Amino acid sequence: MMLQLPDRVRKIADAKANFDHWKETRRSFLTSSEVFGWREIDVPSWYSEDNNKYTIIEGKLGAEKEFDDYSVTSMAHGSFDEQNIQEKFGYAVGCLVKPDNGLYVNDRWDFIAASIDGFGAPWDADAWHDPSLEEPEVHAEFSQDRTLFPYLRSYIDDNGGLFITEVKKSTSSKFQEMVPEYYVDQVKTQLAVLELDYGIIMAETIMRHPKQKWRQVWDFRAYVIERDPAWDKVLDEENEKFAEALAAAGGPG
Repeated sequence: MMLQLPDRVRKIADAKANFDHWKETRRSFLTSSEVFGWREIDVPSWYSEDNNKYTIIEGKLGAEKEFDDYSVTSMAHGSFDEQNIQEKFGYAVGCLVKPDNGLYVNDRWDFIAASIDGFGAPWDADAWHDPSLEEPEVHAEFSQDRTLFPYLRSYIDDNGGLFITEVKKSTSSKFQEMVPEYYVDQVKTQLAVLELDYGIIMAETIMRHPKQKWRQVWDFRAYVIERDPAWDKVLDEENEKFAEALAAAGGPG
């Protein structure tokens, strides 16, 4: 069971250990959360307004991105709750999770990096397993979809190995049915950089009650995203484009 990253994958910064160093280090890279906006392919206008080639390069040169109070508050809640959400996922599914908050690079790409919320593994993974623990139950009650967590437990047990955990704090109704495309590109990039087979993106969220429309109720959503080998070639192209744009703008690297 593979619980180690390849030698060509390196952790170069840790947001929890030293946020200022993490923030400064990522200026030299196109990060996994920026890839969707950077490519500018089928990007909604509301998203591209603040996430496009110009604003991304501007951010690398030191311009601080401005957020309204609603966004700042939402991000603060999400960041604070990341570890709790991962632990809740591990408890509900019956698997192991480890928060990470690292910035990772791969020797294949000089200018692409992936920020990681954490990692997961089957409950009996050799490197993490406590033999005194009994096999955990699946707590399906954390999701309105009672089939979700049993399915994920089976998937993780069957596929084994290390996987990425990507955390969101979401009030989006879209997340109830699917993963928004800008998050898909983010996780696909993370998987390519870390050379892992799959990741699970999860969100503690709320949904509107199906009958009592005035009510909103708690929900927990999680989806598997598998590695796409063709995405490596996409990153090859974007790596070159980003390097050229950064150099032309007089940026680092």
